[in-house]
Amino acid sequence: MTTSTYAYSRADLTDASILVRFGCQPRLRPLGLPQYRDLLHRYRMDGPFRDAVDAGADGLDLDVMEAHLVEGLILHPREGSWLSYRLKDHPKLGVNDRLVLGLAHMAIAARAYPSAADFEDDTVKRISITDVDDFLRRLTDKLREKAVGADGLTLPHSELQAAWRVYAKLSPSSLTATKQLSRSSTQHVIREAMDWLVEQGMAYRAGELGPGHYRLAHRCRVQVREAASSAAYAALCDLRRAHLFEED
Repeated sequence: MTTSTYAYSRADLTDASILVRFGCQPRLRPLGLPQYRDLLHRYRMDGPFRDAVDAGADGLDLDVMEAHLVEGLILHPREGSWLSYRLKDHPKLGVNDRLVLGLAHMAIAARAYPSAADFEDDTVKRISITDVDDFLRRLTDKLREKAVGADGLTLPHSELQAAWRVYAKLSPSSLTATKQLSRSSTQHVIREAMDWLVEQGMAYRAGELGPGHYRLAHRCRVQVREAASSAAYAALCDLRRAHLFEED
């Protein structure tokens, strides 16, 4: 940091705060907002200004992950931050609902980014609700097999075990009387997960590819890479890579 040796003007600090504010609105894109585009360029080129922006984000318990020309300032809330999204804080979700929705989020990430190489590949990932549902249902048996070791003892990842056990009991696509996906169907849960990613600027609906299709943004890859250390996510990635190997 060089903030201690640089005399910041009020305008500098205001501009730094504005850029952080833009970054906190992940659906904004700098190419359509001249002020955002200019501040982002300044962040990339001006070291003292970059330090001021990073310090402002730091004060909000945010890490600046990247200043992307197309997707803007990519911020990541630290664990426990008041800005972090936690399923347990959702007022309308019961325990089983949180388990299944959390599993859907991990499955989306593991299907799209199953290896370290995928985090370096800037190819746009395409995914659909049925892709994710099929992925989890094909892997349910393997998850069940891996839940118990040769000595008959339950292996770790108890949260993952609980999630897939609930998931396996739900219908893939049961419909309501109005022909909408039932809230108790797994595809409805996956749609909720995907729509949340859209709201967070991490995915785009791709209806031209068919119903329930999406494209994952670069921002999604960056955020998954940052949160990819959980044991449950690693277990799903192992299974995804094994499945890809079998397909080859």
